[in-house]
Amino acid sequence: MSDFFVSKLGPSPSAEAKNPLSWSSLISAAPEPEGWSVPEAFVAVLLAAVTCDGDLASVEHEEILALAHRSRALKTLTVAQLSELNVKALARLRDESGALADACAALPAEMGASVFAHALDLVLADGELTIDEADFLNTLILGLKLDREIVAKISDVIVLKNQY
Repeated sequence: MSDFFVSKLGPSPSAEAKNPLSWSSLISAAPEPEGWSVPEAFVAVLLAAVTCDGDLASVEHEEILALAHRSRALKTLTVAQLSELNVKALARLRDESGALADACAALPAEMGASVFAHALDLVLADGELTIDEADFLNTLILGLKLDREIVAKISDVIVLKNQY
């Protein structure tokens, strides 16, 4: 059984060429200076999720690192590429007033539910939901233009996951 997981999910020499979630090539095709690349926008939303309450709890830090290692999209990036994305995204979130809205707009619509699920999971990682975190999630839902039903389904699962 473990052979299945290693052979089917492990990287192969040509995985990047076939993997539609490989973002290494997207990074090299730099966007316009004011635009967001998809990987940069994704990382920005995740970073905004863990910092939206003004505090980066150690469990949130651990969760975002774990996500970087297990996300099929993020693990296609080299450490240097991921580090560069983090620096760019944090700077833009800090310096640009509409950065989160712009990042949400840069993401393909089909990524919206998944990005929201990751963000909600990160927000709830410390076991608390503050007013700032709830405001962030509401802003994210609007920015990603998510349907109320999908938000409810995702929320039910993530809340259950983080319950114990």
